[in-house]
Amino acid sequence: MKNTFYILILWASCSAFGQEKSIDNTSLFNEILSNPKTKIDRKTYPKSIIKEFYELKLNENDWTAFREYYPNKNIKEKGIFLNGDYFGIWKTYDKNGNLISEINYFLSKKIKGNDLGFEEIFDLCKSKADQIIQSHFGEQNNFKLNASRSYWYSDNNSGTWFEKRSEKPKEFLLRYSYNASDTLKFGVVELHFNSDLELIRDKAKGLLKAKPYEFKIDYFKAKEIATSKMYGITNHQNAFKESEYLNLIFDESDDCYKWIISKVSETKWKSYKNTNSGTITGIGKTLLINCSTGDIEESEFGGTIIVN
Repeated sequence: MKNTFYILILWASCSAFGQEKSIDNTSLFNEILSNPKTKIDRKTYPKSIIKEFYELKLNENDWTAFREYYPNKNIKEKGIFLNGDYFGIWKTYDKNGNLISEINYFLSKKIKGNDLGFEEIFDLCKSKADQIIQSHFGEQNNFKLNASRSYWYSDNNSGTWFEKRSEKPKEFLLRYSYNASDTLKFGVVELHFNSDLELIRDKAKGLLKAKPYEFKIDYFKAKEIATSKMYGITNHQNAFKESEYLNLIFDESDDCYKWIISKVSETKWKSYKNTNSGTITGIGKTLLINCSTGDIEESEFGGTIIVN
């Protein structure tokens, strides 16, 4: 099997294209289950525990409706994943079907459930992180904590934001996404805090020197600009197809955020001598749009992939 390594610039991850209207979690769950394109993966684990994964790829999004059952066939846990992240509301039940835990990932908030350990510290940590976000992007901003991608670390353990902790963490990592909609988010900010809840500044990512920073060009305006420049019209099914979707990056050298999209119509293969390995080079253009000023830059696409 070939192993493929990207030596492209590592753009911030996004959740591809979504919808602007608010999401009804139950309706969405049922829609995934009933969609004819959905693939079902049902697995049985020791002690007769059953887990079901209903997987649906739609508009470049990977949706998964998940259910876990007790041996008595009652549901233990259910929720939705979007591109690997917890999405919307997740619920956990006891063996008798009573709701014992509810977490809202839209709000990054526990609605119901037992104490997870050191909750006051976690609440204070998030409050400090929220204040930093507001100081850099204004009180009204589109940044939200991505609890699925936020972690705590203790001497003997680690976990995501809502996983139970038995000892006080010594470090916290909070990741904030720029959310264009409930299903469309771009992970661009990382904040690290020590055990005293002090920001570890040399680990922080995505914070600007000039503040507050205003996103005058939002995702939808940027998409209009890109379309007018003939970007995002055709998705070429080659090794660089992911770069042909609008994404968001932090340009540290210019101290600003930029929308980025490429169109890669051709690729070029160059093999290494006496091997099956080589490089794939993309041929095309890249468009950058300054989120604050609207200034546009266009350059040659510079992506290369090494194939072993």
